[in-house]
Amino acid sequence: MLYVQLKKALFGTLQATLLFWKLLSSTLQEWGFKLNKYEQRAANKTSKEKCAVIWHELKISHTEKGVVDKMDHSLQTEVKY
Repeated sequence: MLYVQLKKALFGTLQATLLFWKLLSSTLQEWGFKLNKYEQRAANKTSKEKCAVIWHELKISHTEKGVVDKMDHSLQTEVKY
């Protein structure tokens, strides 16, 4: 039998999922998003228009493509998904 200690969470494990949720939700909250109290994998931000992020499959919706592109780039930089 072989035992190892990992330095990072292993992809596909519950620990990795929890760590990703914590990182993504805290990052979105720092950016002014509010978590949906009924669905913890959804966050919304309203300024002039509503922007929604749902991360079962990580979907971003907004009426302007530029906002979605900016969110995608920011998330790739900050969360490295």
